[in-house]
Amino acid sequence: MIRSIFKFRFYFLALIALGFSACVDHEFDEPPIDELPRLEANATIDDIKALHTLGDDPSLITQSLLIEGLVSADDESGNFFRQIAIQDASGGIILRLNATGLFNDFPVGTKVIVDCEGLYIGDYNDLYQISGSPENGIEELLIDQHLFVTGQGLTVEPTVVSIDGLQDAATLNNLLATLVKFENVQFIDANTEVPYADVVNRQSLNRTLVDCNGNEIIVRTSGYADFANELTPARNGSLAAILTVFGSTRQLVLRDLTDVSMEAERCGGSGTGGGELMAIEDVRAAFNIGATAGPDNAKIRGIVISDGASGNWTGRNLVLQDGTAGIVIRFADNQSFALGEEIEVNISGQELSEYAGLLQVNDVPLSNASSFGPGTLPDARVATVSELMANAEAWESTLVRLNGVTLSGAGTYNGSVTVSDGTGSVVMYTRGDAGFSGEALPTNEVDLIGVVSQFNDPQVIIRNLDDVIGGNSGGGGGGDPVITSALSLREAFAGGATSAPAGKKIRGIVISDKDAENITSRNVVLQDTSGGIVVRFSADHNFALGEEIEINVSGQELSEYAGLLQVNNVPIGNAVSFGPGTMPTPQVLTIDDILADMSGAEKLESTLVEIKGVTVEGGGTFSGSKTMTDDTGSITLYSRSQASFANTTVPAGKVNMVVIVSQFNDTQVNLRNDSDITTQ
Repeated sequence: MIRSIFKFRFYFLALIALGFSACVDHEFDEPPIDELPRLEANATIDDIKALHTLGDDPSLITQSLLIEGLVSADDESGNFFRQIAIQDASGGIILRLNATGLFNDFPVGTKVIVDCEGLYIGDYNDLYQISGSPENGIEELLIDQHLFVTGQGLTVEPTVVSIDGLQDAATLNNLLATLVKFENVQFIDANTEVPYADVVNRQSLNRTLVDCNGNEIIVRTSGYADFANELTPARNGSLAAILTVFGSTRQLVLRDLTDVSMEAERCGGSGTGGGELMAIEDVRAAFNIGATAGPDNAKIRGIVISDGASGNWTGRNLVLQDGTAGIVIRFADNQSFALGEEIEVNISGQELSEYAGLLQVNDVPLSNASSFGPGTLPDARVATVSELMANAEAWESTLVRLNGVTLSGAGTYNGSVTVSDGTGSVVMYTRGDAGFSGEALPTNEVDLIGVVSQFNDPQVIIRNLDDVIGGNSGGGGGGDPVITSALSLREAFAGGATSAPAGKKIRGIVISDKDAENITSRNVVLQDTSGGIVVRFSADHNFALGEEIEINVSGQELSEYAGLLQVNNVPIGNAVSFGPGTMPTPQVLTIDDILADMSGAEKLESTLVEIKGVTVEGGGTFSGSKTMTDDTGSITLYSRSQASFANTTVPAGKVNMVVIVSQFNDTQVNLRNDSDITTQ
């Protein structure tokens, strides 16, 4: 790619030539390049950011706005991919560019003018970015129409900042996507002399940086970085990086290892460390004999038995149960661990305290917790109410099942309700923020599963309405969920439903390929014999192409994203794998067949089809939107820029393609991987 330093260079030189044509002496010196007219910025990065509200859809920039910034990070090391960071005096921003080798044209220290008109300003989990479309970066052929080099070889000076200084919202906002530097810092004990990322599986990893006061921040490194397999230092010193966020989590992204200089002695307070595994019952016992903090070098591991997605727990809390006991973990920030997820939490030195009688490990940094993916939920202990009351302290923060109980009180799930059987009664508490708050209580006997808790007195807390089994309203539909079909969910949505029916689950084959990354990491496309549907989990999943899975969809949100139907925000713990299944045979259809269905019943959406004799128009690579034609019509073939085959050149002649039928406002199709293409 060639980048013009001056937008009007050609025209200016032409005028010079005309002016001299009337002179006697036709020999002249070309004026120095810095005397040519220059583009000038008429806006700042902060002005562009002000055009967008975090969390909203990307906004098209319709004004003629030019910003000038200094490139503070490029893609040379591989830790940034298809993007660069630029900054000016007002702040920083990420530029998404749908090309590789960007460091050849825009290396660190390059000053660029960005013509923002026609681009989009948006954010990715609260990190501002400029893109070429709502979904993609600026396409390679359009980059030189929007980016103009105005200087090279300049020095990017980092802003020296402290980790705790980033707690100030204004400071954080001003420094996001800029080069910052931390001094007198080190990696926590557990993260010393370990690889920065997982180069074997090409997985990004978080490593925790800590200062001598115990303040922590994440260093996140891509498995594709050329230094991913290098070991983190074990000493103290400085670290420079681009400051980013992912939701409420502050993250640092290294440009390369020259940004890390750690040669000094480590300070005390070196972070949380790796820790020795400790049973939760031993943590509770330590508190009972006077401990006010987790033992040194200690960690716990268990299954999340609370359901953060239901809203019946505060965002910072979860309940963790192992084979011995349970305990509440209260994090320093909102957490996103799902019901059924297996996690490990370093509790070394963390506060042990009671809140209204409920024991918790308090104010735990999110970086102290790591996930091991979906686990196996513990069986609920079957008991009577009187047994629960007698053992409330010992059973606190574990699952219990109370059979044959009645619920009485205000008539809805909200606040305190009395749970009774023939042996006694206990309070069941529901937060007003719970997704099922206000739903009617069942009026006859039910079985109830809940987490044993306390608020001065014992109480139980249900995770969601599937914990209420039986009854004639409000509960999970009279027992374990029963299989429904993808088509039934689609018909329910078409009939006005905004959530899946209670007591239902779906089972099918994963037809999307997470490993090829042509689908976001929280989504799967599931197909059964009736049709298909997208399931969007509340966290990243590990379900592979061809895996047979079952998902409890009871009460889960049914909604469309840009026209594509999905079961939304499903807890990872709702899904169970049955191992490799039998891949459905794609229907052989024409493009016209697909378009006809998608303009009506949409029964083909999220299913596999094979289109024979198609041509991909325009050449180039798969990345982005391509027009694909056969003898009957044309359709958009869309591939994410992150896809493993994004940079592969499209075939020149007619081919056969197996694709997933999808939508983004209009009908489109997606490849699973490049094996879906065969020659005729």
